[in-house]
Amino acid sequence: MATEFNPQGKTFKQRLDAFVKDAKDTHKVTVRVDNGRTAEWQHKHHVAHMFLYNSYKSTTPANTDEGERTISWSHFSDPTVKWDKIRWEDFLRTKENSVPVKDGDKWQTGKEPDKDATKKNVKLLQTTAGIGSGGEAMVSAGLKPCGEPCKCGAGRSKHLDSMAADLNSVDIGTLTGALTKAKAGSFDDYLKKFGLHRPLLNHPTSPEKWHVEAN
Repeated sequence: MATEFNPQGKTFKQRLDAFVKDAKDTHKVTVRVDNGRTAEWQHKHHVAHMFLYNSYKSTTPANTDEGERTISWSHFSDPTVKWDKIRWEDFLRTKENSVPVKDGDKWQTGKEPDKDATKKNVKLLQTTAGIGSGGEAMVSAGLKPCGEPCKCGAGRSKHLDSMAADLNSVDIGTLTGALTKAKAGSFDDYLKKFGLHRPLLNHPTSPEKWHVEAN
Protein backbone atom coordinates (compact mmCIF):
# COMPACT_ATOMS: atom_id res chain seq x y z
CA MET A 1 0.00 0.00 0.00
CA ALA A 2 1.37 3.41 -0.97
CA THR A 3 2.47 5.72 1.83
CA GLU A 4 0.27 8.78 2.21
CA PHE A 5 2.01 11.97 1.11
CA ASN A 6 3.16 14.22 3.96
CA PRO A 7 3.44 17.85 2.75
CA GLN A 8 5.29 19.07 5.85
CA GLY A 9 8.70 20.43 4.87
CA LYS A 10 8.02 19.96 1.16
CA THR A 11 8.41 22.71 -1.42
CA PHE A 12 5.45 23.96 -3.44
CA LYS A 13 6.71 22.09 -6.51
CA GLN A 14 7.03 18.83 -4.59
CA ARG A 15 3.47 19.22 -3.32
CA LEU A 16 2.15 20.06 -6.77
CA ASP A 17 3.98 17.15 -8.39
CA ALA A 18 2.60 14.74 -5.77
CA PHE A 19 -0.93 16.03 -6.37
CA VAL A 20 -0.67 15.64 -10.16
CA LYS A 21 0.80 12.15 -9.84
CA ASP A 22 -1.84 10.94 -7.39
CA ALA A 23 -4.67 12.36 -9.52
CA LYS A 24 -3.41 10.32 -12.45
CA ASP A 25 -2.52 7.15 -10.52
CA THR A 26 -5.53 7.03 -8.23
CA HIS A 27 -8.30 8.73 -10.21
CA LYS A 28 -7.05 8.35 -13.81
CA VAL A 29 -7.22 12.11 -14.39
CA THR A 30 -4.37 14.09 -15.95
CA VAL A 31 -4.32 17.61 -14.51
CA ARG A 32 -2.50 20.07 -16.74
CA VAL A 33 -0.53 22.82 -15.01
CA ASP A 34 0.46 26.28 -16.21
CA ASN A 35 3.48 27.37 -14.18
CA GLY A 36 6.03 28.32 -16.83
CA ARG A 37 5.47 32.07 -16.93
CA THR A 38 8.11 34.70 -17.57
CA ALA A 39 8.41 38.16 -16.03
CA GLU A 40 7.63 39.65 -19.44
CA TRP A 41 4.43 37.59 -19.85
CA GLN A 42 3.30 38.48 -16.34
CA HIS A 43 4.00 42.20 -16.71
CA LYS A 44 2.33 42.31 -20.12
CA HIS A 45 -0.96 40.94 -18.86
CA HIS A 46 -0.78 42.84 -15.58
CA VAL A 47 -0.47 46.12 -17.49
CA ALA A 48 -3.36 45.07 -19.74
CA HIS A 49 -5.51 44.38 -16.68
CA MET A 50 -4.59 47.68 -15.04
CA PHE A 51 -5.43 49.59 -18.22
CA LEU A 52 -8.82 47.96 -18.70
CA TYR A 53 -10.17 46.91 -15.30
CA ASN A 54 -8.03 47.15 -12.14
CA SER A 55 -9.90 44.80 -9.83
CA TYR A 56 -7.36 45.39 -7.05
CA LYS A 57 -8.97 47.07 -4.06
CA SER A 58 -5.97 48.92 -2.65
CA THR A 59 -3.65 49.22 -5.66
CA THR A 60 -3.78 51.88 -8.35
CA PRO A 61 -1.45 52.83 -11.22
CA ALA A 62 0.83 55.84 -10.82
CA ASN A 63 -1.10 57.76 -13.50
CA THR A 64 -4.89 57.75 -13.43
CA ASP A 65 -7.65 60.15 -14.41
CA GLU A 66 -9.52 61.87 -11.57
CA GLY A 67 -11.98 59.47 -9.98
CA GLU A 68 -10.69 56.51 -11.99
CA ARG A 69 -8.52 53.53 -10.98
CA THR A 70 -7.07 52.40 -14.30
CA ILE A 71 -4.05 53.68 -16.23
CA SER A 72 -5.00 56.99 -17.82
CA TRP A 73 -5.25 57.08 -21.59
CA SER A 74 -3.04 60.18 -21.74
CA HIS A 75 -0.23 58.26 -20.04
CA PHE A 76 -0.84 54.95 -21.80
CA SER A 77 -0.65 56.64 -25.21
CA ASP A 78 2.18 59.06 -24.34
CA PRO A 79 4.91 58.51 -26.97
CA THR A 80 7.63 59.66 -24.54
CA VAL A 81 6.93 56.96 -21.92
CA LYS A 82 9.53 54.18 -21.93
CA TRP A 83 7.75 50.89 -21.26
CA ASP A 84 9.54 48.38 -19.02
CA LYS A 85 10.09 44.81 -20.29
CA ILE A 86 7.14 44.96 -22.69
CA ARG A 87 6.36 46.53 -26.09
CA TRP A 88 3.80 49.27 -26.57
CA GLU A 89 3.44 47.90 -30.11
CA ASP A 90 1.60 44.89 -28.65
CA PHE A 91 -1.02 47.15 -27.04
CA LEU A 92 -1.63 50.39 -28.91
CA ARG A 93 -3.67 50.53 -32.12
CA THR A 94 -4.77 53.23 -34.55
CA LYS A 95 -8.37 53.73 -35.69
CA GLU A 96 -7.55 51.40 -38.59
CA ASN A 97 -6.36 48.77 -36.07
CA SER A 98 -2.75 49.06 -37.15
CA VAL A 99 0.34 49.68 -35.02
CA PRO A 100 0.90 53.41 -34.41
CA VAL A 101 3.99 55.05 -35.90
CA LYS A 102 6.35 57.33 -34.01
CA ASP A 103 8.03 60.40 -35.44
CA GLY A 104 10.76 61.08 -32.90
CA ASP A 105 9.00 61.60 -29.56
CA LYS A 106 5.65 62.26 -31.25
CA TRP A 107 3.09 60.19 -33.10
CA GLN A 108 3.03 60.50 -36.85
CA THR A 109 -0.04 62.42 -38.00
CA GLY A 110 -2.78 59.97 -38.93
CA LYS A 111 -0.88 57.11 -37.28
CA GLU A 112 -1.55 57.97 -33.65
CA PRO A 113 -3.14 55.58 -31.10
CA ASP A 114 -6.92 55.42 -30.81
CA LYS A 115 -8.45 54.70 -27.40
CA ASP A 116 -11.36 52.51 -28.53
CA ALA A 117 -9.26 50.47 -30.97
CA THR A 118 -6.59 50.03 -28.31
CA LYS A 119 -9.11 48.85 -25.71
CA LYS A 120 -10.50 46.32 -28.17
CA ASN A 121 -7.00 45.04 -28.92
CA VAL A 122 -6.01 44.79 -25.24
CA LYS A 123 -9.20 42.88 -24.41
CA LEU A 124 -8.33 40.43 -27.17
CA LEU A 125 -4.83 40.18 -25.72
CA GLN A 126 -6.26 38.97 -22.42
CA THR A 127 -8.82 36.52 -23.76
CA THR A 128 -6.36 35.03 -26.26
CA ALA A 129 -3.89 34.44 -23.41
CA GLY A 130 -6.56 32.53 -21.50
CA ILE A 131 -6.83 35.01 -18.65
CA GLY A 132 -9.73 33.89 -16.44
CA SER A 133 -13.20 35.39 -16.05
CA GLY A 134 -13.42 36.15 -19.75
CA GLY A 135 -10.12 38.02 -19.67
CA GLU A 136 -11.01 40.21 -16.69
CA ALA A 137 -9.25 38.30 -13.89
CA MET A 138 -6.49 40.01 -11.94
CA VAL A 139 -2.92 39.39 -13.06
CA SER A 140 -0.07 40.11 -10.66
CA ALA A 141 2.89 42.24 -11.66
CA GLY A 142 5.90 40.67 -13.31
CA LEU A 143 8.40 43.20 -12.01
CA LYS A 144 9.42 44.34 -8.56
CA PRO A 145 8.67 47.15 -8.40
CA CYS A 146 5.98 47.25 -11.09
CA GLY A 147 7.27 49.24 -14.06
CA GLU A 148 5.95 51.57 -16.75
CA PRO A 149 3.35 52.23 -17.93
CA CYS A 150 1.68 51.04 -14.71
CA LYS A 151 4.02 51.55 -11.72
CA CYS A 152 1.27 50.60 -9.28
CA GLY A 153 3.52 49.15 -6.60
CA ALA A 154 1.83 45.73 -6.72
CA GLY A 155 3.84 42.73 -5.57
CA ARG A 156 5.60 40.40 -7.98
CA SER A 157 3.61 37.32 -9.00
CA LYS A 158 4.14 34.18 -6.93
CA HIS A 159 4.07 32.25 -10.22
CA LEU A 160 7.50 33.65 -11.08
CA ASP A 161 9.03 32.39 -7.84
CA SER A 162 7.57 28.87 -8.15
CA MET A 163 5.14 29.52 -5.30
CA ALA A 164 1.89 29.30 -7.30
CA ALA A 165 0.44 27.59 -10.37
CA ASP A 166 -2.76 27.54 -12.39
CA LEU A 167 -4.57 24.25 -12.96
CA ASN A 168 -6.52 23.61 -16.13
CA SER A 169 -10.19 24.43 -15.42
CA VAL A 170 -11.55 21.52 -17.49
CA ASP A 171 -9.27 19.10 -15.64
CA ILE A 172 -10.46 20.48 -12.30
CA GLY A 173 -14.02 19.65 -13.33
CA THR A 174 -13.04 16.16 -14.47
CA LEU A 175 -11.18 15.43 -11.25
CA THR A 176 -14.03 16.82 -9.14
CA GLY A 177 -16.38 14.41 -10.89
CA ALA A 178 -14.01 11.50 -10.30
CA LEU A 179 -13.71 12.38 -6.60
CA THR A 180 -17.49 12.55 -6.26
CA LYS A 181 -17.91 9.19 -7.99
CA ALA A 182 -15.32 7.63 -5.68
CA LYS A 183 -16.88 9.31 -2.63
CA ALA A 184 -13.43 10.73 -1.91
CA GLY A 185 -14.50 14.18 -0.69
CA SER A 186 -14.36 17.57 -2.33
CA PHE A 187 -11.68 18.91 -4.63
CA ASP A 188 -10.42 21.26 -1.91
CA ASP A 189 -10.27 18.41 0.62
CA TYR A 190 -8.16 16.54 -1.90
CA LEU A 191 -5.82 19.51 -2.32
CA LYS A 192 -5.33 19.69 1.45
CA LYS A 193 -3.81 16.21 1.45
CA PHE A 194 -0.92 17.67 -0.52
CA GLY A 195 -0.61 20.90 1.45
CA LEU A 196 -2.28 22.96 -1.28
CA HIS A 197 -5.21 25.38 -1.34
CA ARG A 198 -7.05 27.87 -3.56
CA PRO A 199 -6.67 31.29 -1.89
CA LEU A 200 -8.49 33.19 -4.65
CA LEU A 201 -11.47 30.84 -4.94
CA ASN A 202 -13.87 33.25 -3.24
CA HIS A 203 -12.17 36.53 -4.10
CA PRO A 204 -14.89 39.26 -4.03
CA THR A 205 -14.04 40.84 -7.39
CA SER A 206 -11.88 38.38 -9.33
CA PRO A 207 -12.28 34.77 -8.15
CA GLU A 208 -9.89 32.17 -9.57
CA LYS A 209 -10.84 28.52 -9.16
CA TRP A 210 -7.67 27.41 -10.95
CA HIS A 211 -5.00 29.21 -8.86
CA VAL A 212 -3.25 27.04 -6.23
CA GLU A 213 -0.60 27.79 -3.60
CA ALA A 214 0.95 25.97 -0.66
CA ASN A 215 -0.91 26.19 2.65
